[in-house]
Amino acid sequence: MCANCGCGIPEDKHGEERNITWSQIEAAAAANDQSTDEAVNNIEKMAQHEHEH
Repeated sequence: MCANCGCGIPEDKHGEERNITWSQIEAAAAANDQSTDEAVNNIEKMAQHEHEH
């Protein structure tokens, strides 16, 4: 969904290639034999860890 902006449109990068789409999250999950839920949870954990430092 331009996963990082919260617009709710799964594949719209709004003309900005740095935005993340749902299909990129799906592909990253598949590359690691994970569900998308696992991948998203891992991203959230990493973000929380980075925020603490």
